[in-house]
Amino acid sequence: MHPKLRIELQLWLDQRPNWPDADGNRALFLNAKGGRLTARAASGIIAEIAQTAGLDDPTTAHVLRHTLATTLVRGKADLVLVAEILGHARLETTRRYSLPSDKDKEDALKLITVDR
Repeated sequence: MHPKLRIELQLWLDQRPNWPDADGNRALFLNAKGGRLTARAASGIIAEIAQTAGLDDPTTAHVLRHTLATTLVRGKADLVLVAEILGHARLETTRRYSLPSDKDKEDALKLITVDR
């Protein structure tokens, strides 16, 4: 976990017990009434953060998940580790994030030397 995220998550965990029905709900993130934060509510929060940040492209939880996976794979993280982080049961599901980009192909071709 990123150190900044760890700090923010700890701040939330310190505040979580003060939320309504926190003892009765095991969900990590709660809504204002103490219920489980729904996917729709989370998407709304993510969209609002993206808009506030001035991002033009639609930003959803799925886009963030895909970006995380792609960043890890492009950063040369082990594919098995990425699959574990994403919760994929099959490595083939994670493999789609490792498909080479045009730049990857170009860089690979630069490794070839031609003897004359």
